Amino acid sequence: MAQEHPPIIVGGYRWIHRVAWRAATRVVTIRSRMSRNLVEQIRRRHEQGIPSALALLKAAMDARGVLTDDDLRDVAERSGMPEATVYGISTFYEDLLQPRGRRHVRVCTGTACFAATGDAHVEALRDGLGLAVGERSPDGGVSLAETVCLGFCHASPAVRDGDLIDAGVGVVERVLAGATRQAEEPAPTSLLAEPVLTAPGTWEGLRIALSDATPESLLEEVKAAELRGRGGAGFPAGTKWQFARAAAGEQKYIVANGDEGDPGSYIDKVLMESNPQLLLEGLALAGYAVGASHGFVVTRSEYPRSKPALEAAATRACAEGVLGEDILGSGFSFHVTIVEGAGSYVVGEETALLACLQGLRGTVSARPPFPAERGLFGRPTVVNNVETLCNVPFIAEHGADAYRALSPGATPGSKLVCFNERFVRPGVYEVPFGMTVRDLCEDVAGGLRDGREIKALQIGGPLAGILPASRLDTRFDFAELAAEGCMVGHGSIVAFDDTTSMRALARHLLHFGAAESCGTCFPCRIGLRRAHEMFADGKPVDRALLDELLETLEVASLCAHGSGMPAPIRSLLAHFPHELGLA
Repeated sequence: MAQEHPPIIVGGYRWIHRVAWRAATRVVTIRSRMSRNLVEQIRRRHEQGIPSALALLKAAMDARGVLTDDDLRDVAERSGMPEATVYGISTFYEDLLQPRGRRHVRVCTGTACFAATGDAHVEALRDGLGLAVGERSPDGGVSLAETVCLGFCHASPAVRDGDLIDAGVGVVERVLAGATRQAEEPAPTSLLAEPVLTAPGTWEGLRIALSDATPESLLEEVKAAELRGRGGAGFPAGTKWQFARAAAGEQKYIVANGDEGDPGSYIDKVLMESNPQLLLEGLALAGYAVGASHGFVVTRSEYPRSKPALEAAATRACAEGVLGEDILGSGFSFHVTIVEGAGSYVVGEETALLACLQGLRGTVSARPPFPAERGLFGRPTVVNNVETLCNVPFIAEHGADAYRALSPGATPGSKLVCFNERFVRPGVYEVPFGMTVRDLCEDVAGGLRDGREIKALQIGGPLAGILPASRLDTRFDFAELAAEGCMVGHGSIVAFDDTTSMRALARHLLHFGAAESCGTCFPCRIGLRRAHEMFADGKPVDRALLDELLETLEVASLCAHGSGMPAPIRSLLAHFPHELGLA
C-alpha cells in the first residue's frame, strides 16, 4: 500500500472543480498526443516478440526482490524505452515497489478482511514478524507487505505466504509458525434451473455461431439479449461491440478485464480458475462478432492460480481446434494471450488497463477517444469484464429470448453474487435478477454468523453506496440499487455486523481510495488523501468542508475511481451520521 504522507491543509474546495476537469483533461490529452509515437513503437516491439518494460521489470523483481538503478537502465536499453519512462513504471505498481525477502508475506487489507477483524490480523503479523508493513528483514529472509484483495473473502482474513494463500481462523498463527496451508476455494452454486455461469464451458455456442450465424447476426443477438456489463456501470455489451465493429482498422482486439479487483469480490477469480474455458469461448465469440483476431485476458497478480488455469485451458482449446488458426474450418482465426498484472486497483479502469497491457504506467486517459475507437496499440478495442464475456456462450447457443427469460426482474439474465465470511453460507451463487437483498442474505447466504445482526451492506464494490439494514427489501437490480445510491457492480455483498464502527469503515474506504489513486488528476490524488485525514485524526469532521470535498471529487475527477469514492461516504452520512464524529 502507499506510504503515509504528512497532512495536506487545503480549504475552499468549491473553486477546484470549476477548473480541475479542464486542467486534468488538457494535461492527459497532451500526454496522449505525445505518447502516440511511443505506443506505435511498443506495438512494433510486441509484434516482434520483444518483452515490454513492465514484463522485464517484473522479471528483475522476481529475481532479486528489489529494483536497482542498474536494473532500470538495463530494462530501458532492452525495451527501447526512455529511462524516465521505465522509472515511472517502476514506481507505479505495488508489485515493483515493496521489497521482497526470500519469504514474502502479503496480508490482505481488503474490505471483507476489515469486516472480519478490523486491523487485528495486520497488527498481529507485524508484531509476530517484527517487521513494519513494506519492510524486509536485514538478512533479506522475510518481508511483509499489504495487498488488496486476495480473493478469499469467503474465509477472511487472508494472508499470502509465497504462492500459498491461507485464510480463516488461525491464519496468523499458522503463518508465524511456518505452517501456512492453501485455503479451500469456494465452489459456485446456481439457483437457476438452467445455469449460465456455473455450467462448464463446452464451446457449443462458438460452434453454432461459426456454422449458423454471421458476425452481424451474433452481435444483434447479444444486443437483443440486453446483456449489460457486469463490472461497473452496466454499459450494454452489444453497443460497445457495435462501436468497435464500426471503427476503422483491420486489426482489432478483445480484452477480458480480469484485473478489476474490487475488495470483497472474488467472482472473476472463481470464473477464471474454475471455468476458464467459458471465458475463452466468450472472448472468441466477441472476436467473431467484432472482427478481431486476437484477444487478451489480464489477470491479477494477487490471484497466482488464474494465469496458469487460463493458459492450460487455452492450450487444450488450441489442441481441440476451437482456438487458433481457421477454427473448426470456418476461416475465422482467433488467438489468445494471457497477461498477469502487477498490483494496481485503478488498472481496472479500461484505459488504465490498456496502458498496463502495453507495459506502461497504469494511469487513466481522457475519453474520447474511447477504446472502441482507439485502444490497445492505437487499434479499436473492446474491453469487457470477465463475467460479461462468460454470459455470451449461452446467448450464442440458446438465443436472446432464452437469456431474457432467465430472470423475472427488469434486468435479463443471471448474475453471480458473492458473500463475505460474516455470513453462515459464504461463497459464490448464480441468481436471477429481481430477488430482494433480504432474500439473498437470509435465504441464500443464511444470515450472519454467531447470531449477529446486519448493520449495513456494501454491494458492488468500494465505489458503491452503503445499504443500511432498513433497506434490505430493495431488489437486486440495476435500477433499484441505483435508486439507493448503490450498484450491482461485480455482485459482491459485504456485510458489516452490529459491532462495526461506521467511522472506522469510512476511514478504511478512504485509505483504500487514496492508496489506489493513479495520481493523474489532482482532485482524486489530493482529495482522497485529505478526506482520509479528516477521518483518521480522531478529531470532529467538518461536515461543510467534507461536503465540498466530496462534490469536487464527484464533478472534477477524471475517472470513476475519484468520482465514485464519495458514494459510500455519502451513504454513511445519510444513514449513520451519529457515528461519524461530525462537527
